[in-house]
Amino acid sequence: MSKHPRNALTLSEEERELYLYDRLPAGGTDEEDGGLKLKDYWLVIVRHKFTIILFMLIALVASAIATSLQTPIYRSSVKLQIDREAARVVNFEGVTPREAAYSFDFYETQYQLLKSRGLAKRVIEQLGLESSAQFKAEEKSSFFRDIKRFLSGDSNNKSGNTETTNSTRGLENLLLANLTVSPIKNSRLVVVSYDSPNPELAAKVVNALAKSFIDTTMERRFENSSYAKNFLSDRIKQVRANLEESERKLVEYAGEREIVDMDSKQGILMQKLEAVNSRLTEVEAERIKAESRFQELKANGADGSDRITDNEVIQSYKERLAELEGEYQNNLQIFKPAYPKMQRLLGQIEELKRKIADESAGVQSSIRSEYQAAVREQAMLQSRMADIKGQILELQRKSTDYQALKRDVETNRELYDGLLQRIKEVGVAAGVGANNISIIDKGEVPGAAYKPNLKRNLQIALIIGLMGGIGLAFLFEHLDDTIKSTVDIEKLTELPALGVIPEVRLRNDMDSIALKILEEPKSAIAEAYRSCRTSLSFSSPSGSPDVVHITSSMAGEGKTTSAISLALIYVQAGANVLLVDADLRNPSLHNELGLANDSGLTNYLVGGVKASEVIQSGVIEGLYLLTTGPLPPNPAELLGSGRMMDFLGTATEKFDLVIIDGPPVLGLADALILANMASATLVVVDAGVTRAGALKGAVQRLRQARANVLGALLVKYGQGHSGYGYDYQYDYNYYSYAVDDAEDQPKLAS
Repeated sequence: MSKHPRNALTLSEEERELYLYDRLPAGGTDEEDGGLKLKDYWLVIVRHKFTIILFMLIALVASAIATSLQTPIYRSSVKLQIDREAARVVNFEGVTPREAAYSFDFYETQYQLLKSRGLAKRVIEQLGLESSAQFKAEEKSSFFRDIKRFLSGDSNNKSGNTETTNSTRGLENLLLANLTVSPIKNSRLVVVSYDSPNPELAAKVVNALAKSFIDTTMERRFENSSYAKNFLSDRIKQVRANLEESERKLVEYAGEREIVDMDSKQGILMQKLEAVNSRLTEVEAERIKAESRFQELKANGADGSDRITDNEVIQSYKERLAELEGEYQNNLQIFKPAYPKMQRLLGQIEELKRKIADESAGVQSSIRSEYQAAVREQAMLQSRMADIKGQILELQRKSTDYQALKRDVETNRELYDGLLQRIKEVGVAAGVGANNISIIDKGEVPGAAYKPNLKRNLQIALIIGLMGGIGLAFLFEHLDDTIKSTVDIEKLTELPALGVIPEVRLRNDMDSIALKILEEPKSAIAEAYRSCRTSLSFSSPSGSPDVVHITSSMAGEGKTTSAISLALIYVQAGANVLLVDADLRNPSLHNELGLANDSGLTNYLVGGVKASEVIQSGVIEGLYLLTTGPLPPNPAELLGSGRMMDFLGTATEKFDLVIIDGPPVLGLADALILANMASATLVVVDAGVTRAGALKGAVQRLRQARANVLGALLVKYGQGHSGYGYDYQYDYNYYSYAVDDAEDQPKLAS
């Protein structure tokens, strides 16, 4: 066999720079840690589309069957207008309280009255429904109701009145159960509907209900008015007696106290008090002015008083005095003081001074008199005011009881007049037959059934089936613990996904998936394995490992196909590859490639033959194969022998790459032995088939065996549930061959 250089398994620097780190092929999953995206939800729905469709079909069929089995129900409706109060024919307040515009409980009260048991009983009695077989036929049978009727029928302690009451209550419940009250939004209208298998009965009941509702409203008003009139009449009698008694007491008291007209007398005194008070205010002002002038005179003397300095007589005297004094001084220059003329001038001067003094004294006396008169008048007015106040207080003290009796009379008279007026208004308002409820549209006999509505039921069933199917799909998805993407692998095992192999369906079950790489080098599966080869080239600083062990957690996951495909991909890259079938319990390599399995690995391991004698040429140049040979009874001992180690050491020197197709990990020790001997182990995971627990357990066992688990290879990606469409199963029976037939025993070379 020819020997190719070792660098055939490595990539050049240019190829490494051009390598894309995203190892997923086109159409792969979005492997991000951000959780599920809308695309992931859509994939779940697509993956379980048949479950969703089946659930929808079941819902549609069940809805159609249930609809066909239901009794047709007819609905008759009447439209009512409910106002907050009746039309105001007279401007009198009625007995029923008026509802404010912001009162939100008015209409809710009316709706509850429409659904009241008393109204239902009245309709039943008016229409004679207690004896109507059609109406009683609407009552649906119930297991518990039948038991109750059975027990009540067998009991001898129940009286006839009790049975009649229970029967009537059941009819009321039946009528109310089929009654629907639907207010029209933003209006004063309400639609009252009644459902019945009999269309004529439905119209009859709903019209009777509307009429009875109006009648009961009117009756309540009349009853309230009648009660109010009786109450007011009794109250008027009592108030009239109280008024007469209070008037009698007032007259007797006035006679005893000789009170004629206390109000006019008190008014006169009040007028006098006001007049005296007004005069007292004026006198106080005058007294203050007089006192001010008097105090000024005492403090500054006659020369400091304005009344004296401003007096015209005194001013004229002072002017004449000044003239005489001037003339006297001028004559002193000519005459002596004893001269008669000078004596005459001096006498005139003295006379003027005396007159000035007398006039000033008169003004001072006038100021003092004015002040004293103002003080006396003020004192008299104050005394008069005190006297008037005393008279008023005395009058009030005498009239205290009189005023109390008078107020009692006035209060009783006002109450009596008010009650008299109110009873007249109630009488007039009670005679007015206006009502706040009117019928807009009467109930008509329906021409078509209201329910069951097949179209609507199918639409609802379709929606329920779709939602239920989607919910069931997500439930299945939640319960499904199989590995579906590389994200699941990395989260579960912390191993990198070295490749994702898409699902391939063959036209012929006899064809081989592995050989499809040779037939269609540019197919999706070929590109996927090339991506895996590139990932292996980056798995270590020196490139691809020299011995690659391929295994899986369980049987039938596609490890043999992956081993063959990887070998062919490496051969196409120019490498010499030895593909070893080390599954000594259920080999399948020779079946996939159509080779003989008369001799192989077991012959070499037991001794007697050389490796070159059992190695076969493959389907392409550069590919060499070593089948298992006869199946031994002790596979684990042979694989763990020294000859197996020697064989792998020699094979790594002769070939660029050795690929071992090993058995599954769980339940067997063979895979652990091979994983410990190989440079690297690649775990094959069947998308949608391999369970999380199996994969996790397999990886843990490999790590416990100190295996170099390089990564995982996700195969059959994009499939519905199972594999590629061909039969690929293991049958691990250690001694499935006939041990008692010597000719059928596997013959191993010594």
